[in-house]
Amino acid sequence: MEFKVSDMSCGGCANAISKAIAKLDPAAKVQIDVAAKTVKVESALNLGQISHAIEHANFHPVVIAP
Repeated sequence: MEFKVSDMSCGGCANAISKAIAKLDPAAKVQIDVAAKTVKVESALNLGQISHAIEHANFHPVVIAP
């Protein structure tokens, strides 16, 4: 699944998002492109759970691809 996170602006933001997802699913594969403001996730969790994790890190994800 892929998200656009427009309010992600630096490596610290990316780290916060990665940690929030890893808390829920330590086995998740997370790829973050800060310049493109995208977060790609491979996880057993569903779209809503990943979206909520990103929101919990104080960011506002928009689904690009489920």
